[in-house]
Amino acid sequence: MTRSALKAAIAAGAAVTLLAGCASINPFAKPDPRWADFKSWTKVTEGTEPTGDPSRLLGTVHKGENGYRDVYVNDIGKEALLGDAPNDFPEGSVIVKHQFDNKADWEAGKNGDVTVSVKAADDGTRNKDNWIWAAGMKSKAGPSEFCATCHTAALSLYDSDFVFTTAGFLKKHAQ
Repeated sequence: MTRSALKAAIAAGAAVTLLAGCASINPFAKPDPRWADFKSWTKVTEGTEPTGDPSRLLGTVHKGENGYRDVYVNDIGKEALLGDAPNDFPEGSVIVKHQFDNKADWEAGKNGDVTVSVKAADDGTRNKDNWIWAAGMKSKAGPSEFCATCHTAALSLYDSDFVFTTAGFLKKHAQ
């Protein structure tokens, strides 16, 4: 194989890999109807200045320690999230974390990213396989070992079914 043919093959392989990696990001897609109207839901962080990382688990995820975050829950998960521990969520619960890089963006409500947790099944156990996650309004929700690994800590730290920002979490870390 000639050097130019090898370069072309590598470039083609890289292009295929890039396109495959972006296949779940469709700029023409509409937001998933399960969370398209999340701003009309119960805002769990209402009345707080939601910044920092009281759990010390974020690292750079969800805009990190200096990011600002608002958390919303749909009516299905509202009672479980706002109630006392143990926080066991019914199937169909959706929690949206709206994240901002800084206070100015948070106050203006602009440049925010969205991550979504969906309780897609309920087999009667606190099981990561009952949850799916999405990174973005137009993303498809699916299993995520990355998300599940961190959210597993909510079980022991807050007696919560893979969700951190519960009423108990907010009371424990009130600013």
